[in-house]
Amino acid sequence: MSVLSYNLFWWNLFGRRNGNGNSAGRLIAANGPYDIMGFQECEDVGRVLADAGLQHTHQALPGGHALAIAYKKSSWERLGSDTAVVAEDRHDQYYGERVLNWARLRHKKTQKVVFFANHHGPLPVNSGGKYGGDATAHKILGVVNRHSHKSDLRIIVGDFNADRNSATQRILRDHLVQVHDDWVDAIFASESGLRGSTLGKGGSDHNAIEATFQM
Repeated sequence: MSVLSYNLFWWNLFGRRNGNGNSAGRLIAANGPYDIMGFQECEDVGRVLADAGLQHTHQALPGGHALAIAYKKSSWERLGSDTAVVAEDRHDQYYGERVLNWARLRHKKTQKVVFFANHHGPLPVNSGGKYGGDATAHKILGVVNRHSHKSDLRIIVGDFNADRNSATQRILRDHLVQVHDDWVDAIFASESGLRGSTLGKGGSDHNAIEATFQM
């Protein structure tokens, strides 16, 4: 099973550069197709899927706050999904509340359930936002614990706006395996992944990152 996390730098890549010749979609297509994807700074997940040639194979789950999840329809069925507020930007770099966008997905062949959560963290970077990194991490974990089952493979991806030395990532590492990270982008899971990779920017200001897991 493969997962992707990608901050798409929407205002610039799509707003100013009109998609830069589908550069993000081409990066996704070259490395995928993925079972489950989490996008941050994503105002139109349908466009991203179309640019990657995945508009017919993947189901989009927009989560608000420019977050979206997409999963491969032939392999997975959705058991539930929602969005929960877990943080808020600090007053000196304020864009609003920050959420965790999640979905419980059952693999049709193996019946294994994955709880997949997607997050774009609060600003300023490494501050944890208005309430600090400890609170942000514990709220993320609280949402995961409330809505996942003990037997689920739990995966959290995102641009945490916090690097590996931050309180946010440190606390998440205390409870989960850090499968892969690149600056403020990371993939955490309840079990070790087989592989994690950094894929390049594809026109964004963040690298896309991926990980694979045994089902």
